[in-house]
Amino acid sequence: MDKTILVAGKDLPAGGDFADGMALAGYNVVVTGNPEADSASVSAESIVIVSWNRPSSISARSLMLQAENAFTVIDEAVLYFDASVYVEQFTALSPEECTRAIDTMISGYEYLTMELLNRIEQRKASGKLIFIVKHHPSMADVIRSSSLRSSTASPANPFVNSAEAAFVAFAENIAAFAGDKQNVTIVLVTCDAQNEIASKDTMLASWLAAYLADIDSAKHKMSAKQSLAWIKAGSKRTGLLARLPF
Repeated sequence: MDKTILVAGKDLPAGGDFADGMALAGYNVVVTGNPEADSASVSAESIVIVSWNRPSSISARSLMLQAENAFTVIDEAVLYFDASVYVEQFTALSPEECTRAIDTMISGYEYLTMELLNRIEQRKASGKLIFIVKHHPSMADVIRSSSLRSSTASPANPFVNSAEAAFVAFAENIAAFAGDKQNVTIVLVTCDAQNEIASKDTMLASWLAAYLADIDSAKHKMSAKQSLAWIKAGSKRTGLLARLPF
């Protein structure tokens, strides 16, 4: 496999296992992080680390240029929202934290998505955008559920939980907007705490690589309506397509 995939959102070092998993599946991988400090987080030589200043649309463009300088073309891109990682980063409620939360968990993903779609359009070639959301119980979830109260040490605060909802809404509407374009494939993936595949990023990456290969081998491209379906990590594409007519 000579494909290159961009992994953005679950920055190194947290995203090291996922990047390694995609490299093991045969991809060239570009992953967001600190090129100087995070090299020890990944093990494969086919992984390139690029910096990303999320509040900046210019940085989204610079990220793409760095990626293309490394591997010429980005064939696929994963935008990964892992709420459990953000729970550790956002613990306070303040105006300053609100600004940082919007920049980190909302604006950055949207700037980069626009840049990715523009690049696909400019190249006149096919590309895939994969949105992955890994849910973490919120404060409201914990109050509603006695089982979550006993099992969730640090629920997601309002900033993290609302950003997760914004990511989901944005991903769905990008699928609605771009899903019918012949050269764009949108894949929505959801993970939860009970999902064995999603419990380890190396397993998640292995499953995703196989799932994307199944998409490539399909005789028909998914429609926008089909792209709107959230796929549970570990699902088989054949099972989904059996329920969805082309």
